[in-house]
Amino acid sequence: MGERAEHPHNVLIVSLDTVRADRLGVYGGRAETPTLSALAARGGRFSQAISNFPETCLSHQAMLTGVLPEVHGNVPAVGGSRYRGPNLAEIAAAEGYATAAFIGGVTLTDRACGFGRGFGHFDDRFPVDPADMRRPAADVTAAAARWLADRQGPWLAFVHYFDAHFPYTPQPPWDTRYDPDYDGDIDGTDAALRPYRDGGRVPSPRDLAHVLALYDGELSQLDGMLAPLLAAVDDDTIVVVTSDHGESFEHGYYFNHRAGLWDPVLRVPLIVAGPGVAPGVVVDSPVQLIDVAPTVLELAGLPRDARMQGRSQAPALRGDGAENGESPPAFSITDPWMPDPQWAARTSTHKVIVRTDGVLGYDLRRDPGEEHPLSEPPASLLRLRADYDAQVASLAAWQAPAPGPRPLGIEEQERLEALGYLAPAGTAPRPGAASGEGGADGNGQRRGPPTPPKR
Repeated sequence: MGERAEHPHNVLIVSLDTVRADRLGVYGGRAETPTLSALAARGGRFSQAISNFPETCLSHQAMLTGVLPEVHGNVPAVGGSRYRGPNLAEIAAAEGYATAAFIGGVTLTDRACGFGRGFGHFDDRFPVDPADMRRPAADVTAAAARWLADRQGPWLAFVHYFDAHFPYTPQPPWDTRYDPDYDGDIDGTDAALRPYRDGGRVPSPRDLAHVLALYDGELSQLDGMLAPLLAAVDDDTIVVVTSDHGESFEHGYYFNHRAGLWDPVLRVPLIVAGPGVAPGVVVDSPVQLIDVAPTVLELAGLPRDARMQGRSQAPALRGDGAENGESPPAFSITDPWMPDPQWAARTSTHKVIVRTDGVLGYDLRRDPGEEHPLSEPPASLLRLRADYDAQVASLAAWQAPAPGPRPLGIEEQERLEALGYLAPAGTAPRPGAASGEGGADGNGQRRGPPTPPKR
C-alpha cells in the first residue's frame, strides 16, 4: 500500500439497498429526490454505474473490497468471504481511522454476511418484523448520527438502508403520491405480490403501474430520511451514495432482482461529493461498483491495495475531461453456485447476457429498454469471458480454503427464505463448485426471468 496523505478526509458511504437509478428524480425519474439532487449538485454523478452482483451480501463485499464478487466465494452459504485482501474499513482502521457500520436489513448482518470485518463498531442488532425485515431508516440515521457526534479524529462510516427493498409499503403521503386514483386490490405487501414474484401470476398493466408507484413512493420517502444524516457531516467529508442493485418490474420478471442482469437490476445510483470532486460533474462512461473502493481511497488520501480490480474514478470526478471516454466493460453475474447462473458484460453502447438457455445481445443506443435482442450478440463482448475468468483466478492465492456450509437457525432461515435469498433444502450447487459452497445453506433461487425471443 502507498503513503497516507498528510490530511486524510473522513468518509461516509451510504448504501440504498435495492434502488435502481432510472426511477430517481436525480436521474430523470419520477420519484422526487431533493436530497440526492442537492448532493449531486455539489458533487458528481455517474450516469452508468453498474452492479457486479444483484444480491445484497456479495454486492457489498465487492463494493468495499474492489474485487469481483466471485472472488469472495459463496458468502451466504458460509457466513463470510474467502477473500483475504483488505476491505475499505480494514485499510482505514490500519491508518488510524475510527470505523463503524450501521445495518438496515437482515441480509447484511455479520451473521448472514460476515460483513463486520474491519469495523470497530458494527451495529447490526435490531428487532425484525417478519412482514418487512428492515430496520426503519429513521432508526438507522439516528444511530449513525449519534456515533458521528462523538468523533474527534478521522473516521469512516458505512450506513445501509433497506427501506426500498421489497415489500413496497411507503407511508403517507408517499403511498398515494404517484398513483392517487388506483382503485384496485393489489398492494405492495408480500402476501399480495408473492405469486407474481414466484412466477405463478402475471400482473395486469394497471396493477403493475400501481406497484411501481409504490416503489417510487418508497424512494422519495427514503430520500427524505437521508437529509439528517447528510446534515451531520461537513463539506470536508467524502460522501458516497450508491446501491447494491436495482429491482425488476419488466421482462416478465416482477418485483425481484437476483435472477436478472438487465439494466433495471444492474444500473444503480452513484453520487460522490466532497474534496476533490468538481461540483455538478456528470460521468457518462460505465463504471462498476468495484470502482467505489479505489475511488474512495484516492479521494480520502488513503493508500490503495494493489489487489483491487476496480479502477479509481477520482480523475473523472475532478472533471479533468476524461469522464466521457470509453472505460473497460462492466462485468456482472448472478449466483454462480446455484442452477442457471448468468454472466453479463456491458459497455456504454452494447451488452451481452450469457445464460444456460442462450445468449442475449443488445444495442443499448437503439434499444435502451433491452426489449429486442440482436440476432448476433456482439462477439467482442463474448470474448471477454476469458478475461473475466482470468481476473477471478488471479486472486486465488488470496482465498482461504472453502469452509463447509454454516448451520442456520430456523428463524434466520425463514427470514432469508421469505426474502428469496435461500431456497428449500436440497438445492444443488453449480457443477464443479468447491465443496461446501452450495447446497441447502446456499443462496437459493426462486423462478428466474424468461428468455426473450430472438428477433
